[in-house]
Amino acid sequence: MKKKIVYLSIVISAILFGACSKELQQVNKNPNTLEHPDPTTLLSNTIVSIFYSNVSSMWNLGNGYNQYMTFSQSYYNQPTRYQPITNEPYWIPMYSAARDANTLNAIAQTQNNPLLQAAALTLRSYAFAQLTELWGDIPFLNALQGNTSVYTPKYDNQQVVYTDPQMGIIASLRKADSLLKANPSGLIGGDMLFNSSTTAWRRFINALRLRYLLRVSSKMNVSAEMQAIVVDGTIMQSATQSGVLALPPVTPYNFISLTERSGDLAVKYMNSTLYNVFVATADTVRISTYFATLPGTSSSSFSFSNYGGMPLLVDATGAQANQSSNFNASFITGSNKNLIKAKVMTYAEQQFILAEAALKGYITGDASTFYNSGILGAYAEIGQDANSANVYLKNTAVVFDNSSLAASLNQIITQKWLANINNGYEGWIEFRRTGYPTLQTGGSVNLNNGVIPSRFLYPVTEQTVNSANYNQEIQLMGGKDITTYKAWWEK
Repeated sequence: MKKKIVYLSIVISAILFGACSKELQQVNKNPNTLEHPDPTTLLSNTIVSIFYSNVSSMWNLGNGYNQYMTFSQSYYNQPTRYQPITNEPYWIPMYSAARDANTLNAIAQTQNNPLLQAAALTLRSYAFAQLTELWGDIPFLNALQGNTSVYTPKYDNQQVVYTDPQMGIIASLRKADSLLKANPSGLIGGDMLFNSSTTAWRRFINALRLRYLLRVSSKMNVSAEMQAIVVDGTIMQSATQSGVLALPPVTPYNFISLTERSGDLAVKYMNSTLYNVFVATADTVRISTYFATLPGTSSSSFSFSNYGGMPLLVDATGAQANQSSNFNASFITGSNKNLIKAKVMTYAEQQFILAEAALKGYITGDASTFYNSGILGAYAEIGQDANSANVYLKNTAVVFDNSSLAASLNQIITQKWLANINNGYEGWIEFRRTGYPTLQTGGSVNLNNGVIPSRFLYPVTEQTVNSANYNQEIQLMGGKDITTYKAWWEK
């Protein structure tokens, strides 16, 4: 009897086990959730994330670091006094964008889609460029390998980020251009930027290549590659070809100012650095395009005395507010669509890059011609006509000064700085590279020991999640995360 019971138990167990085994061979699938990323959606999301994150960070912090604006809340909330900060809200979306672009690159290779691969490499390169130019050494070569259980990637120095032959910014952009040059026609869904135009993508890619080649030009010979790009000719030819993204007038991706209340403490006033450059170059057009006149002043005729600028520190008193101009109504209402676009790389910036490259002998061409076309492009990009730009070009302070390399470079970078208003942190980055234009240190109100910082601190998440690699990295700074540790290419 006992034997029968044991035997019966074995049979029942076998039946149950067999049934369970068959059930476990099937996996329930959610029909409403994608198991694999959809490249069309992922591409559009990555483009929007990069451009919107750029413009959002610009409005909330970048324009202060670039010294275009003084933020009225800075007496209480002090990042525009160069208080050491992490700027983690920008670090996170840039790494997310790099990850998504890397996924797109893998999909494109599987699908044998050169245009998608080129777009992915370009977006990944831009995201990593932002990260290394704002933070310095970063997790890079192993940073996007969470799917292989690498959750704490080591830091790579900036030279690797720019020049690694496989993943590096310059090599990736070079490969992206080569892919499209060999495959001049293509089609990708979700391309909100250039609508599958391989030529437009190549212009954008090559303008970015020129930017990053010039950025590292003090550390490596960039002449041959820059000249090859110019000779090839697939670069932006006018402001209409700039890498900009029109933003919708409604949330969540509207230009930030459209939902910023005029009564908020976070009013943006013209910084006195910008005001002084407008006055020095008699830039009546751009000052009136970007800024409103002071309360109580006459609008019947133009006068620089109708405008004003503030230093880095503002205590948000009515007296100070009456001495400086804030952004005009076009930023609040969106009435000038040219002002409220998100921009990453413009024709104007490209021309100023070529002007500097020609000045230093990296490429053939006339520096003054590139310089003049840069100013014409900068005016066009904010909706101003060539006649206004040509009048501006005749001003004695604007006419190209070829008396010395320093004088010419000062003019080129200052005009690039003006052209890059509302473009991320480009003004601050270029100041760190060249020393132009002269920015305020802020004196006693500067919370960074009286100097303009060279980088942001690493985010708190790096200290906690990636602590071993973080600690190893800051040993290079003397054992403390500091804002004065200079970039590889920095002046």
